[in-house]
Amino acid sequence: MKRAALLLMLPLCLGLNAVAQSDSTAMGTDSTEAPTRKHRLRNLPYNKNIIKTNLASIALNNYGLTYERMISRKISASLGYRFMPKTYLAKTSLTEKVMDYFEDGDGEITQQLDKLQMSGNAITAEIRFYTGKRPGAKGFYAGVYGRYASFKYDYPYDFELPTETRLVPLTGKSSGIGGGIILGGQFNVHKNVVIDLFIIGGHYGNLSGKVEGLTDLSDFDEQQRNDLKDDLESLIEIGNKKNITAEVRDDGIRADVKMPFVGVRGLGLTVGVSF
Repeated sequence: MKRAALLLMLPLCLGLNAVAQSDSTAMGTDSTEAPTRKHRLRNLPYNKNIIKTNLASIALNNYGLTYERMISRKISASLGYRFMPKTYLAKTSLTEKVMDYFEDGDGEITQQLDKLQMSGNAITAEIRFYTGKRPGAKGFYAGVYGRYASFKYDYPYDFELPTETRLVPLTGKSSGIGGGIILGGQFNVHKNVVIDLFIIGGHYGNLSGKVEGLTDLSDFDEQQRNDLKDDLESLIEIGNKKNITAEVRDDGIRADVKMPFVGVRGLGLTVGVSF
C-alpha cells in the first residue's frame, strides 16, 4: 500500500512542479519584457557628430558651417561660424521682399538702404537638450546659445543743404555679444542626412562701434554743423533713444555707436550630415 501510494504521489508532485516552473518562467518573462524593450531603445547606436549649413541664411548672402557633437545621449554642444561678404544689404532676396512690405510709398527707405554696404562674421556656441526616448541629436529641442558678431559697413550719406547736396562717406566697424534661447526640431530624413528646423529663438546683448566720415567740412557754419550732427544721430533710433553720438569737425565727422545687440532666429532650415 505504501509503495502504491508513493507511486501515485510521484506523478502528481512532478506535475505540480512542472506547473510551478512554467508559471515562474512566465512571470519572469513578463517582469523583464518591459525593461528590456526600454533598454533596447535607450541603447540604440547613434552618430555623435553632425556638420551642417543653414540654407535659409543664404537668402541674406550669409554662408557658414556648424559642428555639433553629442556630449551625452540627449545633450549636444555645437560651434558655428558664419560670414557675409561685402553686400548691398537691400539687394539680397529676403531684404527686397521685406522692403516691399514696409515701403512708405515715396521710396525713401529703399533709397537709403540701397546705398548701404555691409560685411561681417559671427561665431555661435550652443548647448541643446533633446526630447525623445531614442538617443542622439534627434527630436524637438530647447537650446541656449551665445553669439559674438562683428560688422563693417560703408554708407555714402547725402546731407541736404539749401543750395547743394554734400556727400559724407561714412565707414564704420562694430561688434556685439549676446545670449539667447532657441526652440526647434532636428530629424533624420535619411540614414546620415539631418534636417534642423529653427522654430523660434532670439538673443539680446550689447553692440558698440565707431563711425567716421572723412571729408572737408571747413566751410560749414555752426548751424550747418548742428544740423548734420542731428541728422547723423537720428539715423538709428530705438524706442525714441538715439544710439549714435556724433562730432562734426573741419575734416569730417566722428561718431560712437552704442545700441542693443538684438537678433531673431526663426523659420530657419539647416541641412547636415551625421557620422
